[in-house]
Parts: sequence; C-alpha cells; structure tokens
Amino acid sequence: MTDFKQLDIYWVELEPTKGAETKKLRPCVIIQSDLVNVKSRTLIVAPLLPQHKSWPFAVNLIPTEENALDKDRHINLKQLRVIDISRIGKKQGQLERQYINNIKDALIIVFDL
Repeated sequence: MTDFKQLDIYWVELEPTKGAETKKLRPCVIIQSDLVNVKSRTLIVAPLLPQHKSWPFAVNLIPTEENALDKDRHINLKQLRVIDISRIGKKQGQLERQYINNIKDALIIVFDL
C-alpha cells in the first residue's frame, strides 16, 4: 500500500527520456485518483514546468505555502507520464483543490472527451 495522494507534488526523476519528452528531475503532480493509488506501483503524473503558459492544456500555478513551489509554474497536461514509484523523490507539497476543475478542463482538451 502506498501513501501517494492525488494532487500531491513530488520531485520525480523523468530520465531516461526520448525526443521531446519532459526531461530531468522535476516537480510533478499526481493526477491518478486515490482509489487507484492504493495498491499501485505506478502513478500517472504531470510535470510542473517554469512560467505561466496560455496553452489550453496547461494549468498555471502560483506559489503558496501549501504547494511549496519556488516560482510561477504550469502543469503541462499534454506530457502525462506513467511512472514507477521508484522514480519518486522528496515530497514538495500539495496542489490546492481550487485547480481541479482547470485540470479536468485541460484533460478534456488533451483527450478530446
């Protein structure tokens, strides 16, 4: 059983990568639901990249005490990754629930749902 929760932000080692995949050690937000996280050795995460973007698949974030981000960032929901939990590093913080509808809207765009 794991203690990973949806909207937790962890540092994740994304290497090795290929081509245009998001690279290196980055903060990532867990997108996968808590129901799936309970017995899973893999997680679906999205990387948090620097700066705000106006892309329809990006959710812009501002640093707060709860999320513990160091600067303005965006969640790139076009770069979802399934990762083994062995890639997970230190917990950064937790994304505020106020962003959940923006995440859902971006996923609808990404998957044309």
